[in-house]
Amino acid sequence: MKTFFITYIILINIIGLLIMGLDKLKARRRKKRIPERILFLTALIFGSVGIMTGMYLFHHKTKKLRFSVGIPVILAVQLLLVGLLWFWNRQEMDRPSRAVLQELEQIRELDEDTISSFISYENLMNSNLASGEIGSDAAEAVRLFFENFSYSLTQEKIDGDEATVTVQITNIDTRALARDLCTEILKKTVEIYPEDNTESTTNDYYCLLRDTLISNTYDTVDTTAYFHLQKTDGVWTILSDSALEDELVGGFITCMNDPYILSASEVLEIHLDALRGLTADEWMDYLDVEDIFATCNTEYYSLIDEAYIRQLTDAFDCEVLRCTENGSSAEAVIRVTSVDMTSVLEVYKEALLSYAGTTQSIRDDSVTLSNETSRLLLEALQENTAAASTDITLTFSNNGYTWEVYFNAEFTDALMGGMTAAIEAFSSSGEESQEVSPSE
Repeated sequence: MKTFFITYIILINIIGLLIMGLDKLKARRRKKRIPERILFLTALIFGSVGIMTGMYLFHHKTKKLRFSVGIPVILAVQLLLVGLLWFWNRQEMDRPSRAVLQELEQIRELDEDTISSFISYENLMNSNLASGEIGSDAAEAVRLFFENFSYSLTQEKIDGDEATVTVQITNIDTRALARDLCTEILKKTVEIYPEDNTESTTNDYYCLLRDTLISNTYDTVDTTAYFHLQKTDGVWTILSDSALEDELVGGFITCMNDPYILSASEVLEIHLDALRGLTADEWMDYLDVEDIFATCNTEYYSLIDEAYIRQLTDAFDCEVLRCTENGSSAEAVIRVTSVDMTSVLEVYKEALLSYAGTTQSIRDDSVTLSNETSRLLLEALQENTAAASTDITLTFSNNGYTWEVYFNAEFTDALMGGMTAAIEAFSSSGEESQEVSPSE
């Protein structure tokens, strides 16, 4: 603005000087003159210096009273006006609110230095992330964050060399943004088999922030920021602190560090989603399955494990029936659906008893017997279509950062299809059959 004003003053006065010279030339050649109202209008729009210089340089209009008196009066009034404006501006420049406005304008304009300063706010980063180089993604995230940023000064209090300026800031709903961003961060954290196993960096965090801002639409909200300033050697300086940094970003830092920003139920759902998304191979690795039924049969055990895992993958699901929070602890009742191992072992038991009732089972050697019993178990798994649901209770707590979910032994047993109860039922049925056989 200052450069524009100076350029304008120079140009209008050059024009004033030229038209005075041109009018003098026209007078000598007795051609059509430039109207006097144009000369006065040029002087009124701050070209009075050029007009006055032309008067005496070209000895033109100096004998006309309205020019010899009028133009100097216009110049004097304009100089007085400029002086008053300069004095007013100097007074404004010396006010604490001026320093605040300059700071806020940098945020709204967002040059590279301003973006770097915001990226350097340590608290704006997730404390669990490692440091790293900041790329263009981080700069884009900051730009998007402040895309709807605006402000208005509401109060200025000066007490000697100290002052407080209150500003109303309008920006996106940072609490809603923080919820979405914390959700994405937690998903990355609990992802069982991430595509990239490298340690997360600060730039990764800003990539998530950028993607979250692009993927969602947020309302704007008003928040209040309090600038505390100190006057030193006649200059007002903003006293930076963590509270002000948080206020400038609409409380975003506070929201990101709120351990209860996500409810216990939401955190639990994210953990369960990580399990729901596992493939058969991932389940095999996650459960560390190797001869899960302890058949010790080298020919069939891997086939049995694969059949069981396929059943588990197809049947597994989880539903949160109820989740209640009590301070820093939570209790959830969830329904786990998995392969019905009781049904599988019942089918297997019938096939096993049928085989045991043949003379073939007596003639078979130990290797053949192991192969046959393993084959029958494999068939029982392959033919099974039944699934079973079990309601279990989980208790977990908030560690001061987020809700920490624990999957207990009851959950693991339900996940594996009620294996414990199924084996107990299978074993007890076998014992009953042995007790009945002699009496028959």
